[in-house]
Amino acid sequence: ETLARVIASKLSESILGEMEIEIITLSIGEVENPCPGSGANAKNPHHWTDEESYPRLLSYLDEIKEDKDSVGGVLGVRVTGVPTGLGDPIYEKLSANIAKAMLSIGTVRGILFGDGERLAKAKGSEVNDRFLEDGTLTNHHGGILGGISTGQNIFFELYIRPVSSIGKKQSALTKDGEIVQIELKGRHDSCHIPRIIPVVEAMLKLVLADAVQAQRLIDGSKQDLAGFRETLDKLDEELLLLLYRRREVVRQVKEYKRQNSLPKRDMAREEEIMSRAQEIAKEYELDPELVKELINITLRISAK
Repeated sequence: ETLARVIASKLSESILGEMEIEIITLSIGEVENPCPGSGANAKNPHHWTDEESYPRLLSYLDEIKEDKDSVGGVLGVRVTGVPTGLGDPIYEKLSANIAKAMLSIGTVRGILFGDGERLAKAKGSEVNDRFLEDGTLTNHHGGILGGISTGQNIFFELYIRPVSSIGKKQSALTKDGEIVQIELKGRHDSCHIPRIIPVVEAMLKLVLADAVQAQRLIDGSKQDLAGFRETLDKLDEELLLLLYRRREVVRQVKEYKRQNSLPKRDMAREEEIMSRAQEIAKEYELDPELVKELINITLRISAK
């Protein structure tokens, strides 16, 4: 799964234009990075920007490992060169899509954009990002307002939980409901941050590439053939996924009808589906006969 994410992100890099991603570790366990400021990603696996405190961090992690335990941490993520207008105000908010992508990573347990928790304590007059002709005067909200990029840098923090697989003895519940003591053997990471960083970057690239492609379709930007094909491939995939989901729901309906002794087919319901599809077809100027054929095929797929 991780490999698939990283490979896919490499294929999307040509879409990102001037956008660049920087990831810095702000803290690991009890050790905080004293100099987490901007700059090139640190040349160590932990992306720790302060060279003086890095040996202390490594020593701390050795102690955690020796104790057969693990720790989490906090990552700071920044995207520069972001164009204005990426995202949607309702269903495809850029912030929501980024959060969804980040939280799909197993050990990520939280995300805060911009000033994060400080926004909850501030007054609106103190943190409203006032718009100017070429962007916003401030960037308290992390480069996204109303789900749409402002043209400022996007930045957010990610909260990473400790690795759950540890060698220290723990209580666990078996499948039979019995509480037992377990002590995991073998090699286990004391901190997942070095492994998480490439995945965070990959998922962020994919979300941004999707947003760029969606915006190109909306504003009529010129695309090459590869761009059009990529968009069509994504739409085809979504269509097939919807067919699969519909079939699964229909199977649940069948089981419900069986348990409640209801007839298998409801012709009135099928006519209602067809009638509604015809109305939607007219609204979007689609061929009603082709739509009728499509619905019939959809019903057959769902019935199998």
